[in-house]
Amino acid sequence: METKTQPEQVEATPVEGPSTEIARVLNEGDPDMQLAILEKKATLAIRFSQAINTILITQTYPEDWKQFGEGDKATVCLSSAGAERVARHFGIKIFEVTNRKEEFTDTLGKGYRYIFEGKAAMGDRLTYAQGTYSTRDKFLGYKGNSYRAVEDINENDIRDAAYHIFTGNAIKGLLGLRGIPAARFAEIMGRAGENADKSTKVSHGAGTQGGTSADDTKNQQELSKILIDMANASQMIVVDDIGKYSTEGTSEIADSIEVAKASCKALTSFYSKKDSKMVSGIESIKALKGKRLSIALENAKNLQQGG
Repeated sequence: METKTQPEQVEATPVEGPSTEIARVLNEGDPDMQLAILEKKATLAIRFSQAINTILITQTYPEDWKQFGEGDKATVCLSSAGAERVARHFGIKIFEVTNRKEEFTDTLGKGYRYIFEGKAAMGDRLTYAQGTYSTRDKFLGYKGNSYRAVEDINENDIRDAAYHIFTGNAIKGLLGLRGIPAARFAEIMGRAGENADKSTKVSHGAGTQGGTSADDTKNQQELSKILIDMANASQMIVVDDIGKYSTEGTSEIADSIEVAKASCKALTSFYSKKDSKMVSGIESIKALKGKRLSIALENAKNLQQGG
């Protein structure tokens, strides 16, 4: 596969909704014919949704589903591996794929990430997707109680993981499988006679080691929830070159976990007056403790509330 250092930036084609369909009925062609087509689509949409739900249940495993958050705000997301199994039953095409490697240096030393970008289509629907994986992601980059040295990590594994995340995001974007409300997921499972506990609940603050206090664990969990909630609402925290924090919108197809990590890195970045430069933050909430964690949590609360 050809690697391009600077891939062409492609805008995602907006997914058609009721408002755009109605606009076409009013402005294009024979209104009666357009309305008949729209009514037919509405009828078929119910059957199409039922078919997708059946495929979701029969073609996925319990570990494919992850629940984030609790209560009314809880959402369920399908893993990239699960999305790839589901996609076999749809005419999804992925094309114009590019990838690049980015090297960086953080508090742990040198690292790198792979970024895949491309387009995906199903019928007349088109979307743009991206997938990122780095040597700081724990599944491949963490062993025992510490991060692995870069030279001990198989670079092909990092690249493959980024590609699978990319394809998963593309599939989930086309099929509307991102951030499913937990109540809706339970309804889908119930209709098929399945238990909603098929999903695995993700506790971001549990299992901390290295002397983390109870207060730190509580703050880590709260910060995780805020950043995930913001990511599911297509919001990401950013920081400018003088250390000022703000929020910006993200694509609906962006991976919530990756967005939350980026927000965490921004929150923990700061401007060093001593060195007259920005100091890069860290992506891992579990690595935050004490005062730095408290400051990040307070800033996240203010930004979530629009401050």
